[in-house]
Order: sequence, then structure tokens, then C-alpha cells
Amino acid sequence: MNAGALVACVVAVALGGPWLWGQMRELPHHRALAARAGERIVTLEVGGMTCVGCATKVRGALASVDGVSAVEVRLAQDKAYVVCPATVQDTALTAAVRSAGPGFAAFVTTP
Repeated sequence: MNAGALVACVVAVALGGPWLWGQMRELPHHRALAARAGERIVTLEVGGMTCVGCATKVRGALASVDGVSAVEVRLAQDKAYVVCPATVQDTALTAAVRSAGPGFAAFVTTP
């Protein structure tokens, strides 16, 4: 290995090391990951969302379902992604979307 390559590697580690360490610290602890091992991701096609406020309502309604651990709503795609145990029924998720407002509807789809 030549000296120039060695210097470049040292500089790359010096500059990128703190960033990489920060990224690694944000990863969930192994116990948290093990606790979520039995969960599934449900993809919902959501109709009736026209603005960020609508997406926020849908997200809140889905997050309030017992057992749901994470929700992401993508307004531009008309989709919601829900992380929950297999014991949470799909009908509970679609009912939660309907309860968010009179114009909302959802059905479970494959990702």
C-alpha cells in the first residue's frame, strides 16, 4: 500500500468516523429489536387524503390501535405502513382509518 492511499484512508476515517458512530448509536438496541421480532408490516391503500392534515389524522387514528408500534403515512402515495403484532386484525386498522374522518377509506394491500 502506498503512502498516499494510507493517508487517504486515515483522513476518511477521521472525517467519517464521527458520522458513522452517530448512525450506529441511533440503531435500536438488540433487546428492542428482539421485542419487535414477532411483528408484521401492514400496507394500507388509503383513499380520501388530500392534505398533510388528512395524513396526520389517519396516522393518529392508526397509532391509537392497541398493539400498533409504528405508523408511517405517505400522502403522495396514498399509503400507510403499520408495524404491529399478527394479533392485530386488518379490520381494526381499516376501521381506524374510517374513524379518522368521513371521507377516509382503506384496504390492506401487498407492499
